Amino acid sequence: MVSVTETRKHVSIAYVTVRFPGTSSHRCVALAAFLAELVTSKEYSGIVFDDPMSSLDHLHRKTVARRLVEESAHRQVIIFTHDLTFLFELKREAEAQNIIPHYQHVHRRSNKPGYVSGSMPLKAQPGLELANTLRSELKAIKHEFDDYSQAKREIIVKGFLEKFREAWDQGVADFIMPVLGRFDNTIRGNSLYKLAVLCEEDVKTVTSARSRLSEEMHVNSEALNPAEVSHADMVAEVAALENWLQDIKERQKNPGKRKAVIPRIRSL
Repeated sequence: MVSVTETRKHVSIAYVTVRFPGTSSHRCVALAAFLAELVTSKEYSGIVFDDPMSSLDHLHRKTVARRLVEESAHRQVIIFTHDLTFLFELKREAEAQNIIPHYQHVHRRSNKPGYVSGSMPLKAQPGLELANTLRSELKAIKHEFDDYSQAKREIIVKGFLEKFREAWDQGVADFIMPVLGRFDNTIRGNSLYKLAVLCEEDVKTVTSARSRLSEEMHVNSEALNPAEVSHADMVAEVAALENWLQDIKERQKNPGKRKAVIPRIRSL
């Protein structure tokens, strides 16, 4: 910091030049000044942040998320972001402060932007929520699926199988989440007991699902062939995922109870 004082007609004028190491520091100071001004203001109108983590390093992510969630207790706070890591930081802070956020995501459809959905993007959804989304999409094409051409059916099936794989991966991540959250560096050792509910049957269930959904049909004999997968087969895959996720979630809530996974298929 360099300060130069100039005197004009008995008035001292101070010129202050502050040298910041980078854009990140500029943004931090601006954000801190804005939030500090809010504290002294008696107005409680809503505020909107457009990607507040842009140009900020990861060291400030948790602090910024905590401060924005705190402010939402006094006014409406709208945050736009494309940073999934920051989104999950906001989610964790909201849970810690018992604040229920409302999620929406803006996306393209048929190359047209501006479509709004009342949920988090697919990549950010937990396993059960993602399974429910896939079930809804399957329900929407139930009556037309058999009338599609062979090529169209294969294209659609391949897309669903890919999402099923992602949903199973997310389900495994959800199982670990009580100890290590997504995009989180904090280990919650006091929740390790929730991982002890995993049994051999769970390993077989997950391994079998990954084998069925494998893209390497020439290597894995259990892999589903997109050309032969029916609508009912895809519904069964969603049901298998939902059953396992619900079962293991219940066991983590009640670690003393050990329940076997009973396959059930819900009709659409």
